[in-house]
Amino acid sequence: MKTPTILLFKMTFVLIHNIIFAQTPANDLHWQLKWQDNFSSFNSTKWIKVHNCDHGGEPQLFLEENVWVSNGNLVIEVNNIPKNCPLDGTYPISSWCCGKCQEGKHNYTTGWVETKDAFRTQYGYIEARMKLPFIRKNSKSWGIPIAFWTWRSDQPSSNVAEIDIFEMFSGEYKAPNTLNTCIHTCYDPGCDKGMGRSHTYSNFDYRDWHTYAIEWNANRIIWYLDGKAIRTLSNHGIVDPIRIIMGLGIDKKHLPPTSPTFHEYMYVDYVKVYCLQCDKNTVVNEISNFSNYNYAVKKSISLSNATAIPANSNITLRATDFIELKAGFEVQTGRELYLDVTPCEPCIPIAQEIPRGGGE
Repeated sequence: MKTPTILLFKMTFVLIHNIIFAQTPANDLHWQLKWQDNFSSFNSTKWIKVHNCDHGGEPQLFLEENVWVSNGNLVIEVNNIPKNCPLDGTYPISSWCCGKCQEGKHNYTTGWVETKDAFRTQYGYIEARMKLPFIRKNSKSWGIPIAFWTWRSDQPSSNVAEIDIFEMFSGEYKAPNTLNTCIHTCYDPGCDKGMGRSHTYSNFDYRDWHTYAIEWNANRIIWYLDGKAIRTLSNHGIVDPIRIIMGLGIDKKHLPPTSPTFHEYMYVDYVKVYCLQCDKNTVVNEISNFSNYNYAVKKSISLSNATAIPANSNITLRATDFIELKAGFEVQTGRELYLDVTPCEPCIPIAQEIPRGGGE
């Protein structure tokens, strides 16, 4: 039995919204896979390769040729090969890469991909498996920022809708066991509402393969590292559809070595997007058979000693209004039960659904 839930089973109880722990699609059948990309090839129906853009005057130039697929991975390269931004500043009109590049030479080039409108996302569970670069020289470290984040999909929009699912810290003396999670809802002068937090782990190194994810609904965002929740933020205010973005950048205050031999790479094994299945008008009074239970978010759930949690099971139940555990309800040793009162909003992407476990 999970320690935080022991007291729930000793009294009649109505679960409230503020849940610390969380379940991922790997162990929660309420999640339905909407789309995924395993990068057997570059899918131009899903992704834009940003081209001739510098992300607001930063020292790198984003180019299409710095993005490719190899051995089932999306590969993004950052290097120190100078390139000029074209005089006409051409770039994909559909991109949200903060405008065209500034004319002139850029000492670094790199890559950036983002989802197209047909694969925009609003709420749900977004996950990627990736590994990233790190540089240390003369006892100093240079982060290569950007990584895995979101940005609003359409305009007009209520806010900038930036969720930093995973950022590498840039700057000297940072280590690859430290990551950053953050949101931004405004960039206008005087109203930047960034809410960042650093996370340092003794058994973590972002140069290795790891999964990074968020669970996002209208009330809260939960960040995950390797399937474990590491942060929860409520009342975040990000409600608009977003694009998923992955890429590498350069911190202009902490430039990497300037050498033609400088090449670093970001590798992405997959991206997956899930949505909750909703059955918001159904009221459940007792569950007689969990094997036949429809794992979709209900209106409410009430359980008493007439409901038995199966042996050696890990059960998740979700409802929009409340979950009531009546007197006599038990979760015996060797069983786990996770309860969550959560919204179940209409879930974009608008791309066609694919079966759980399906392909690209």
